[in-house]
Amino acid sequence: MTEKPVTGTQSIDRACDLLLRIINAESPITLTQLVAETGLAKGTTSRILSALERAAIIGRSPHGGFEPGPELNKFAIRGGAYAAIIEAYMPALEDIGKATGETVNLGVGSPHGLESIAQVDTTFHLGSHDWVGKMVPLHASASGKILLAYGSYAMPRELIPVTPHTITDDVEFENELRKVRERGYAVARNELELGLVAIAVPIFSGKKKVIAAISITGPTERIQEHDEQRITQLMQHAIKVSHKPEHEGAA
Repeated sequence: MTEKPVTGTQSIDRACDLLLRIINAESPITLTQLVAETGLAKGTTSRILSALERAAIIGRSPHGGFEPGPELNKFAIRGGAYAAIIEAYMPALEDIGKATGETVNLGVGSPHGLESIAQVDTTFHLGSHDWVGKMVPLHASASGKILLAYGSYAMPRELIPVTPHTITDDVEFENELRKVRERGYAVARNELELGLVAIAVPIFSGKKKVIAAISITGPTERIQEHDEQRITQLMQHAIKVSHKPEHEGAA
């Protein structure tokens, strides 16, 4: 079947329609679903989606469906629902960054994993990259373990290995979450990336519900196991000093 030529305005309208469907979908939506919903030809739909994906306005989920991409997520973060919590805890991130020199992140949960909504960059030449707007598996990240341990998010259906060190056994992971609750912090060492370690502590709302987590990330050679408790205490102190009562419940 030969596709009829379309005007520039029609192309823009079609792109906007597809983008809005992806944004408003409750879960990543496939090419087949979009073709069925819009009635557009598969080739036309694929070309438009490819253009949006190249611009990072949309992205692919781990299972191949289309979802909002990094650029769209960054835009939402800057002026969206997370503005209040970023404003409330940015002083803590900056203090932790100054004290440790490591990358510091503020993370929240989402249906697709852990999402970093703010970051203070490392002062070292060897350090972590920009995590803002990116999704990582809850079970393979320190902040994700915090959210799972305190019941902020339901357990993933499957603990998929990201590295050979990712915990994938259900019983072992439940024991890991119990330890997180007992000691008040979480560690992911070589579980998300080989050579990478993260330490995270929870952020509580006024009702004692965990709404987010703050983490530091750096190379395993620089952050040893004997550093974990000291860094945790430093992070907890920074949160306590910078936190103001009017920010409780912000999320």
